[in-house]
Amino acid sequence: MRVGEVRTGRVVSVEGREVLVELDGFSGSGKAVGRIPRGALTRKAIGHPSEAVRIGQRLTFEVMGVDLQRESVWASASACEDPTLRAFLLGLRRGATHEGQVQSVHNFGVFVNLDGEPDNRCTGFIRGPELSWLRIDHPADAVTAGQRVVGEILDVDTCRGQVQLSLKALQQDPLKAFENQEGRITTGQVTKLIPFGAFVRIADGVEGLVHNTEFRDEPVEDPGQIVSEGDEITVRIVEVDLVRRRLTLSARNLRQNGKRPS
Repeated sequence: MRVGEVRTGRVVSVEGREVLVELDGFSGSGKAVGRIPRGALTRKAIGHPSEAVRIGQRLTFEVMGVDLQRESVWASASACEDPTLRAFLLGLRRGATHEGQVQSVHNFGVFVNLDGEPDNRCTGFIRGPELSWLRIDHPADAVTAGQRVVGEILDVDTCRGQVQLSLKALQQDPLKAFENQEGRITTGQVTKLIPFGAFVRIADGVEGLVHNTEFRDEPVEDPGQIVSEGDEITVRIVEVDLVRRRLTLSARNLRQNGKRPS
């Protein structure tokens, strides 16, 4: 039995948190039980699994996981609830690009009607952090309803009937402009203070950390003693790590507001 394959079975128990199904095809070698969590039973809103299935009913479901020790299978009936939608989702692959039209914009993300999806099911979804490398206060700052977008497919969830997209993946990382710029002196705005340092934005979408040991020769216990959020300070680029997307900065021995840090 493989994850992703489709199986059938008969409902033998309907409980509050899950439905148990006796899997077909194991009559000669014992019984195997499929466990369908309530959230994977149907995409319709239900309060109790008994609202969607009954004992003795036959179900078709997708294998989501196999537990050999418990001799049971975790399954999703919602993944097979709409064969047309399932066929569309299985035709997509991670890493590919796909186009669509923004249906709605919310503070938690953006819903997209993907080209080719059946009956405008709005299967595409873009989380806020995947909209842009640039700093935005709300997804509406990046896209608007009705806009055509192209995104990279991050994940295809047959259980939820959803495709996770990223617009950011197809944009150039602004940090790349600072590659091989170690030693460069520039200015930036303090965006956040944390116990061990301060984050400073030196360009749109590019923030680096000034550690407490990098404000002056002697480490400071509280960065708030040196800077405040919103301050413009002068920094030196110490390290640019494109793989981990990490920028290390220093303010040591640099003039700040015409004065050299003590």
